[in-house]
Amino acid sequence: MTTSAKITEQRNSGKRNRCCERCKDQFELDEPYFLLGSASWHMRCFLCAQCMEPLVATTYFQFENRIYCEHDFKTLYAPVCAKCSTHSTLACCWTAASLVRVSAEYGQVVHSSNYSFHFACFTCDDCDTQLNSHGAYRYHGKILCFSCNQKMPKLKIYNCTKCKQRVEDEDLLMYQHEPYHAYHFKCTTCKKVLEVDARTVKDELFCPRCFDFQCEVCFDCKKAIDPQIEQSLFTMNKHWHIHHFRCATCSRPFNGHEHYEKNGKAYCRDDFLELIGHHCFICDKNVTGAMVHVFGKAFCPDCYRCRGCDKILHYKDKVMELDLMPLCKKCIGHKNFQKSLKYKSI
Repeated sequence: MTTSAKITEQRNSGKRNRCCERCKDQFELDEPYFLLGSASWHMRCFLCAQCMEPLVATTYFQFENRIYCEHDFKTLYAPVCAKCSTHSTLACCWTAASLVRVSAEYGQVVHSSNYSFHFACFTCDDCDTQLNSHGAYRYHGKILCFSCNQKMPKLKIYNCTKCKQRVEDEDLLMYQHEPYHAYHFKCTTCKKVLEVDARTVKDELFCPRCFDFQCEVCFDCKKAIDPQIEQSLFTMNKHWHIHHFRCATCSRPFNGHEHYEKNGKAYCRDDFLELIGHHCFICDKNVTGAMVHVFGKAFCPDCYRCRGCDKILHYKDKVMELDLMPLCKKCIGHKNFQKSLKYKSI
């Protein structure tokens, strides 16, 4: 990046043949042009090399003999502060009116642990003390001063078994109980360079996507079942996450309890009996135990009562039907019933 180039607006006097740096055409007599160092530009050709927007009367940057608008220069080249996530740059920029150094606007840049920081942002994450590049320590994603780092529990330091260099947490892959940089390995299937989320199957390494293809798929959620970290079961000729194997009616997980199958679905006891059982004609509850079948209906033992005297009947008692209800032998002989109603004997 240049820091000595100057920009001036000139007019072609015709004494010297000048060509535009971009379009290579010569300037017309008395035509205004920009002079940037030894390069000359038509006013219309003075454009951002990235977005091709005009740079006349606006801030621009020059880098490797190309010029950029402020936005594209920061996007392409300016480091991003790891703490505040805004661009940092120590460049020179120019406007059409004057030469302006903008280091004060964007601030000094501090590089530490492969990260960039504004000088004002380069502080201890615990005590907020201002740091310098030689007195900063990285601990579980934090930037700490010497004092705060000393207070932290000591971390185990790994050296890569292959290259013998130190392995940072973000690159650490344990393979066959030995530490490695993850990028030393490739996926067994797709040959992609691995990262720390690589998985092992029978001493073979796979990326997460290819690892999923090695796993069974849960019938409920249709996602891979990781046998190394997830509980699962095989029942009804299907694989399930253990918390996804649940009643088809109430959706309550069985969690190892008994279930009942019907038409390819699993049910808890209550819902299964509700599905296949009989309902009492009187209370409409599901009859799970003994029941009385009469007149094509089911009755709970406590609901099987005489329509006339409300006495609990025995299933062997002789009854007749009255308004779809049973009538006991005693009430059958009552003269009021004999005179006014017709009965159907069973």
